[in-house]
Amino acid sequence: KYFELSKKDIAKKIFSLKKQDYIGIKRFVINGLRFTQYGEPKKKFNSLINKISSYNIQQKERITKISNNRNTVVAFQTRNFPHFGHEAIINYLLSKGDYVVVNPLIGPKKSGDAKNELLLESYNFLIDKKYNKRVLVLPIIANMFYAGAREACHHAILRRNFGFTHFCVGRDHAGAENAYNVNSASKVTKKLESKLKINIIETQGAFFCSKCNKSLVRGECNHSEKHLIDISGSEFRKKLKNKEYYEYADLELQDLLESDLTNSKMF
Repeated sequence: KYFELSKKDIAKKIFSLKKQDYIGIKRFVINGLRFTQYGEPKKKFNSLINKISSYNIQQKERITKISNNRNTVVAFQTRNFPHFGHEAIINYLLSKGDYVVVNPLIGPKKSGDAKNELLLESYNFLIDKKYNKRVLVLPIIANMFYAGAREACHHAILRRNFGFTHFCVGRDHAGAENAYNVNSASKVTKKLESKLKINIIETQGAFFCSKCNKSLVRGECNHSEKHLIDISGSEFRKKLKNKEYYEYADLELQDLLESDLTNSKMF
């Protein structure tokens, strides 16, 4: 049984947007506007599907094993290279749970996001350098559609099903192109926390405080906005592409990224 949807309906009903040329909608309709409710994948894709399923099951078993020992396990989803802001968030999450799992979605992404292999390499480097066994990197395979708060709810359910006890939802979670309010995903998931059946940890981004002289999650200090310097992922990516150092990211990590791989492989 087949049915068709218009881009206008998809934009409104799924993405809660009027803009039909949004990157998430383009990705959603990349194979057309005709859908099926009971379709089966073509046989040529079965091998790939089985590999993905097997990989995700293994990750679920690893996460469930940790949480079954009465540990609280926080999922931290990220899609870009770590800067001091990410490090501040990890430190904050370590104060909320026994373990923090850097848990990116490995799958097709929009242009500009970090390549999967480099993302994992960069976080493993930081974990070996700065964190003990309470921080792990365990990606799962799933597509990103950049659907804002609605997708953030989906991500929360996904993490619950994988065995996590907590899920971190931050600024502009699953958003792109400034299409959504940067705080909408965290507010919606927190409001629906009991229905999602997983503990939601809200963060409103991390900043460098010139008074504290360190990177912190918003709310960890009481200094005024004039002392809070935004740590920009887009600025970090720009610096990497231009082979320039970014002030608010680990210098050894930047050396690693620049020396091992060409810019064309980064994003």
